[in-house]
Amino acid sequence: MNKIFETSLVFMFLAVAPFALAQVPSPSGALLSPEMTISVHDYADVPSKLLSAAENQAREIYRRAGLETIWLNCSPKLENIEPESCHFSDATHLTLQINPRALNVQVRDRLDVLGTAYPDDKGFGYFAYVFYDRVQELAVRQRLGHSLLADVMAHEIGHLLLGSNSHSLTGIMSAHWNYDQLRNISEGTMWFIPAQSRMMRDRLRDRQGRHSDLVVNAREQKTSAVASTLQNELHSRERFSLTVP
Repeated sequence: MNKIFETSLVFMFLAVAPFALAQVPSPSGALLSPEMTISVHDYADVPSKLLSAAENQAREIYRRAGLETIWLNCSPKLENIEPESCHFSDATHLTLQINPRALNVQVRDRLDVLGTAYPDDKGFGYFAYVFYDRVQELAVRQRLGHSLLADVMAHEIGHLLLGSNSHSLTGIMSAHWNYDQLRNISEGTMWFIPAQSRMMRDRLRDRQGRHSDLVVNAREQKTSAVASTLQNELHSRERFSLTVP
């Protein structure tokens, strides 16, 4: 086994922008926590109990950062009963795909890459991926249970909120996960640093505001169209009634 892989894990070599603040518990404030939905498409047939435990831990990671998350389980086995929103993504509804292995040629041969995400040049993104074979192998070898999957999912979703230049020196967004990070994973103490938590809350609130405006505009346009149709029908009936003997 590659010695580097034994001592250091590298997630998402997109870019690195160090944050030097230490980890602290989640903030408290008067504002309601912004909320996002995450559709989890499981193509790796992850055991349901393990996936549920990982989602619960990832939910707690984001809650400590001041964000609420709703996790939807989507998979080929659930196609007939899964929510329609499983196949929907927007500013506040993100998609996480768990693949059996890496398919992208850029990371396919790199055993140190456990996941990836694709934020755009503005720092926003909707799709993230986890490579389960690598996560499973490392979790078994290091006895990390569901915690490694939870932290990888939280890390990749973090890139969709923070952008590509969002790696930090400490915390869950560290670019390199070495002994200290693996110990924190095993203890369930990998969190977002305060600066990242604040940035995610601000960005998600901004996304929610824009999404609400789009929904309101769409409803107003639909209401206006319905009202216009009804008015035309009434005028048509009035003209018809005037011609009836």
